[in-house]
Formats: sequence, C-alpha cells, structure tokens
Amino acid sequence: MRFLINTVSLIATALAPITATAQMQPAAADAATAVAAPLDAKAAEKAAKLAAKIEAKKQSELRAKYGDGPYPDQISAYADAKPDAVRALYRALYVGGERNAVLNFERLGLAAFEAGLYKEAAWAFDQALSRIETVYADNKQAATARSIFHNEANKDFKGEPYERAMAYYYRGLIYLRDGDYGNARASFKSAEYQDTLSETESFQSDFAVMNYLVGWTQRCEGQNAAAAESFALATKAEKNLTAPPEGDNVLFLAELGNGPVKARDGSQAQKLLFQAGADYPENAANVAFADGANVNTIKLFQASSVTYQATTRGGRAIDGIMDGKANWKEGTEQAGDAAMLMGQQRMLSNPDGGGGMGMMGLGLAMSLFSSAMKTKADIRAWDGLPDLIMVGTTKAGQVGWTYTPSYLKADAPVDLKGKGTRADPKGCSIVWMRSRPVAYSEAIAGEDEGVAASQNRKKAVQEKNKAFRTQLESAGL
Repeated sequence: MRFLINTVSLIATALAPITATAQMQPAAADAATAVAAPLDAKAAEKAAKLAAKIEAKKQSELRAKYGDGPYPDQISAYADAKPDAVRALYRALYVGGERNAVLNFERLGLAAFEAGLYKEAAWAFDQALSRIETVYADNKQAATARSIFHNEANKDFKGEPYERAMAYYYRGLIYLRDGDYGNARASFKSAEYQDTLSETESFQSDFAVMNYLVGWTQRCEGQNAAAAESFALATKAEKNLTAPPEGDNVLFLAELGNGPVKARDGSQAQKLLFQAGADYPENAANVAFADGANVNTIKLFQASSVTYQATTRGGRAIDGIMDGKANWKEGTEQAGDAAMLMGQQRMLSNPDGGGGMGMMGLGLAMSLFSSAMKTKADIRAWDGLPDLIMVGTTKAGQVGWTYTPSYLKADAPVDLKGKGTRADPKGCSIVWMRSRPVAYSEAIAGEDEGVAASQNRKKAVQEKNKAFRTQLESAGL
C-alpha cells in the first residue's frame, strides 16, 4: 500500500509542471491575441486604403475616358439581358441619353417589330411619341414649345415630319395587329398630322397610306360611310390607289427599298437636304394567296413613298430646310443676295454708280452677318426606313389561308429575303412584309460627335441623362 501511495505521489509531482503549463496556456493565448489585434487592424486599414486608392484611380480613368458616364459595367448590366436581336440598340439607347432618345427609341421599335418583339416595340414607340408630343401635338402648349425647340434643334432629336409620321405609322400597325382599331386609327391620323408640320410652317397633308389605313380601321369596325371618305382622301393623293372592294378582310402591307437620307449644303453647311437612299432593284410586289380551293395572285399598289414625303411639303418639291423653313425648288433670293444683285445692276446701268456701291456693300454686310449666325444643319436621321409602301387586300373565308410574297422589277422576280408577320384579330387580318431586313448598329446616322460631346459636358444635360437611365433601368423590359 505504501508503495502504491509513493508511486502516485511521484507521478503527481512529475505531472505538476505540465499541469501548470496547461493552466497557463489560455492566458498566454490571450496575451498573443492582444499583441496580434493591433497588427491585424493596421493591416486591414492599410488594405482598405489601398483598395480605395485603386478604386479612385479606376473612377478617375473612367471619368477621363467616359466623362460622367455611363461606364461599361453600367451599360452591360442594362443591355446584356436584352434579346439578341435588339441588344445593340438597347446599348445605344442607354448610352445616347435624352439627346438621341427619340431616334434610338424609333430604331429600337422598328427592329423589335421586325423581330416579332411586339411588347418591346410598342413600349419603344410609346416612349418616342411621348417626347414628340411635347413639341408637335395639335394643341397650344405644343405650338409654344415649337418656337422654343426651334432654337434647340441641334440638341434633343425630334425628327423631321416624315420621321415623326413613320413613328406613328408603326405604332398604329402594332395596334392594328392587336385589333385595337380605335387607337390604330388615332395613330394613323396623328401620322397624317405630323406630315403637315415643321417647326415654323404648316402644310397640306398628302401621306396617302395614312388615310388608307384610317379607312381600313373604320372598315374593320363596320363604319363603312366614314371608311369611304378616308379611302377617297387616300386615292386623291395617290392616283394609282383604289379603295378596297367591299367584303375584303385581309390587308397586305409591303415595304420596299431604302428610305431617304440627310445631308448638308451651303457655305456654312447650314442647309438640310433630303436625298434618296441607296439604289434598290425592287419596285413592285405581289402576293400568291391560297384559301382552300381559291388560289390567286394579289397585286399590290403603291400607297406612298417615304422619300417623296421627305422631299416635298404639301406636294411641292423642296431643295432643303434652312432656319426651320422650306426652301422651294423654284428658289427664293435671300435679302443679302438680292441687295448685292441690285447694287450690281445699278452700277452697270449708271456710270456714276447711282448708289450701287453702297447697295452692294449693304448686301455684302447682310450676307456676312447671316453666314456668321448660321450653324451646321442637324442631319441625325432615322436610318432603316423603307421607301415605298405598297398595299393590297383580299377576302379570306377561313383561317387556314396562306400567302407568299414576291418582289419584282419590271415584272421580273427579284430574289430578296425579307421579313413578314401576320395577325388575325377580330375578323380583319393584317400581313406586314418588308423586302429587305433592318440592319442596325449602335451608331447614329449623321451624329455630330463634337456637338454631342459639347452637350454632354453640361451639368444640366448630365443630370437629365442620369434621370433618363434610371427610368430605363426601372422600366422592366
């Protein structure tokens, strides 16, 4: 027993230092932590300062390259989730801000319509038209805005009469697809109205296809008397056009060719010119129509030319727009030129001059003053529009009918791979066809990069664009 007790005592004595050391370990650990804590805090602070410095440098570089934005990550966050067919146009919309909003919404709307993205197309055209309405609506408030907007013509784009009319036209087609004939009719009437109106002048409408489509909406609602009046207006403006036969319930619309383009002219590039787009071969369209045993060819007739609408006002040809007013083909003399000419004539007819030298001096001064006051014409344009709009109708007895379009030049087929879409709302069908697809990039036709950069440096413009992008991000599209 004594041996056992002694053994236990010896073991306890041997273990005592180890136990004591074990009891001391938590205290030592606490002391080590206390020493390390300031070191970790300093490292974290140093890392945070380095990260802030890197971020500040990044923001400085972005600001130097992109100004107030948007930055690439912001653009990607907005556009990357959009449908492939229109993603580039969403990017252009986001980057372009309010300056090009109407134009970018129009381009996006047309591309989305062609791609069958009708919700996106309707939204885009609604956005464009809400901005157009602030200046070009048929009311006193808009008339007042026009006088102000004329001085802002090189800033926010609103478009020329034919461009605004075509925005309403495409919005009307979307309503027509949905069978919403009331809103479709209102859109086509607004398109006709826009064709009559510039910043400072009004003209008589001659955009025949718009009256024709108004008549079609009335026909589809059974308003036959009103429809006859609308068709009469259309056929008066376009001589080869005829009203659709009674009972026809299928409308074919075909868009052919390339629409007008804009250019500058004048000593200060101050005159806006409208020119035909790139040459194209197709000038006619037919539809092979099959409805059960009924198989026939439907010839389409020209309802309007977009190029004609751009280059005329009320049916009269113009050679351009300057200071918001049309310059007619027959020509008008400017006051300065007239004074100089009169001075020359007086000097030739009177050896003593007869005041001719003074008159010439006055004319020269007026011309120089006028040139100094002029700015470059704004040639931003809605590219991708067609030239010819063709129409035709037929009667279908059942839903299973089919159609095959063909495009022609002098009655010979032209091989074109265009797009088309069909809708059958409320017993009145519509088929929309296009001979050549829209090919859009992010670039704005006719954009003046110098003017754009100058505008984007303004604080008010930057704030407006930030608000615009915030609205885009919250639109849910």
